[in-house]
Amino acid sequence: MNGADLSALSLFARIAEEQSFSAAAQALGISNSSASYTIRQLEQQLGAKLFNRTTRSVSLTEAGHAFLTRIQPLLEQLDLAFNEVGRASSETMGTLRLNMLRSAVPLVVAPVLKEFLNTYPDIKIDVISDNSLVDIASKGYDAGIRYDNVMAQDMVAIPIVTDMRFCIVASPGYLHGKTMPQHPRDLLRHDCINYQSAETKALYRWEFKKGDEQISIAVTGRVATNDNDLLLQAALDGFGFGYLQHRLVEPYLESGSLVNVLDEWVPRGALYLYYYNPTRLPRKLRVFIDFVRERLR
Repeated sequence: MNGADLSALSLFARIAEEQSFSAAAQALGISNSSASYTIRQLEQQLGAKLFNRTTRSVSLTEAGHAFLTRIQPLLEQLDLAFNEVGRASSETMGTLRLNMLRSAVPLVVAPVLKEFLNTYPDIKIDVISDNSLVDIASKGYDAGIRYDNVMAQDMVAIPIVTDMRFCIVASPGYLHGKTMPQHPRDLLRHDCINYQSAETKALYRWEFKKGDEQISIAVTGRVATNDNDLLLQAALDGFGFGYLQHRLVEPYLESGSLVNVLDEWVPRGALYLYYYNPTRLPRKLRVFIDFVRERLR
């Protein structure tokens, strides 16, 4: 069905409803002659007469009545679909589909989920936690959330959690009998727990900055993973130093289960929400961005 066919069917249904060519033409903003021509073309296409017309009345033929009965539910469904799409672009409704790092869920979604859903009852939210770098456009997501150094290309990126603190930690058991690192390069003489890309299998280099000095180090160790919970557990179990969010390890620092080192060398990071096609930002995503940035700033 092309656009002309749909217009013809809509006109046919409107004439049947109004029982008048002129009233239907006026309602649809077309001329009487255009309405008559369109119906004649439709009748030729179907090979059946749809209306009985006199100078005083317009009524459906038997074939016209049968045709209307078959297409009316379809036209109603199409009308509903158009209305829902229009509302989704102008109102706060629909399903918001997000893909994010597992470590971002407690930072971004969990603190605001209840309030957000209560504030916007017409929005549903699907959250998939995934440490791999996903092509959100091809996978049907509205947005992704990643660290600033793990960003997809050709995406619009918006910072939603800034000044995020990281730290280098190890267990007292691992540190026993070892020299405490005083400089990031000292880590090259230690076991470290690497964060590994699920796609490329590459190990992420550890970034450090103090004053004007910036250092990027490829550490080594017995454990590599893309799961922050496992990385934390490996540090607690004494398999070396881990590079982790301060929020994740804070309880263990307070209890003495982990020790923080080189704190003055560890730069602050950020979480970015990124999305594709900046000219058509859905309303549901716009309100989520504004809501999260307001609550988490």
